[in-house]
Amino acid sequence: MEGALGPIEAPSLDLLGPLGPDIARLFTRSVSVLHRVSELYTARICLLLLLDLGWEARLRAGTTLDELCAGLPDQSRKPLAWMLPFLAAEGLLQAQEGRYLLNGEPDLDLAGLRALVAQEAPGHDVNFDLLDGVRTRIQPFFTEGKAGEGLLFDLSLFPLWLSYFRNENLVYLPNNLLTLLALRESLPEQARVLELGAGAGSFAQLVARQGGEEGWLSRIAEYRFTDVAPTFLRRAQRELKAAAPGLPLQFQMLDLNRPLGAQGIEPASLDAIVGINVLHVAQDLEGTLQNLRTHLKPGGRLVMGECVKPVLGQPLYLEFFFTFIRSFTDVQLDPEWRPVHGFLTPEAWEKALRHAGFGEVAFLPPPRPLMDRFPSFNASAITARA
Repeated sequence: MEGALGPIEAPSLDLLGPLGPDIARLFTRSVSVLHRVSELYTARICLLLLLDLGWEARLRAGTTLDELCAGLPDQSRKPLAWMLPFLAAEGLLQAQEGRYLLNGEPDLDLAGLRALVAQEAPGHDVNFDLLDGVRTRIQPFFTEGKAGEGLLFDLSLFPLWLSYFRNENLVYLPNNLLTLLALRESLPEQARVLELGAGAGSFAQLVARQGGEEGWLSRIAEYRFTDVAPTFLRRAQRELKAAAPGLPLQFQMLDLNRPLGAQGIEPASLDAIVGINVLHVAQDLEGTLQNLRTHLKPGGRLVMGECVKPVLGQPLYLEFFFTFIRSFTDVQLDPEWRPVHGFLTPEAWEKALRHAGFGEVAFLPPPRPLMDRFPSFNASAITARA
């Protein structure tokens, strides 16, 4: 089983930039194994889902995306357009001239992958529990046209999402840690910070804990915790003050797809706007970035934690969950500023930010040549000044 993982190595500190010592803990063997096993597990779940749907005969005969989508609800196309190339890239399907073929008996063992993670990264099987849950609940998306949001975020799966979006989850921690390292740099005294799509509150908790330990938490005069989902906002209002002691919290419902000014945010009033894996779901990315810039003080910073791709067309296993969610797939595209839905390359982000009027765009860690050497590297903090 371990041979399927390929070589496991860590990047040298010089590839990680000036903050290499702070970032190096994201590249331990445990983290690397967990990511690779998660990729394999996701691929096997994808194929098992297609088999659950009764499509084995079609796959063994060879099928195109159009043929597989025939008779299905229109919403089925985007997830399948992601799954088929992903399965081909993982060697579970053969791809030739737009046709996808299932040959032989592919390895679909899940228990062995779980056992490997129990040995290498014990206590981190929530990622697999969530994948299993998606497999068992998402079929009506294809068979009945039910909305992915309702299927993925029902009461049975919600606790698994809360466990996934935690700093203790080594798959998710890089998003928060890199963004925190970027935020603390050049954070002024009496800073007013707004977090977009703050969700389960794991980033705010990390700011409170690490900012307190390192002595810079006192620089934050106001931390505005915002989300568009009432469930997350109510939970944060109940629990976050105790979980993030010392953080001067305010709470507000806020929709990034509406102008901030119409939601009570004053122009040029913020020192930092933070978003962890949220800006890529902006329906109009160009308009949203321009609007965010107008609410930053001169020299204020947009600080984004985003999954990034080495190549725009390359599927990332982390996208599997989100291909069923309309806010992830149904965005306005532009060949220059927003070429595809979902996660973007570093170059695409820089182009979009500069087009929106931002300057001093920077990445933590520097994405190239790190991504060229380690193609599975997919987390980045991106900063830009107003």
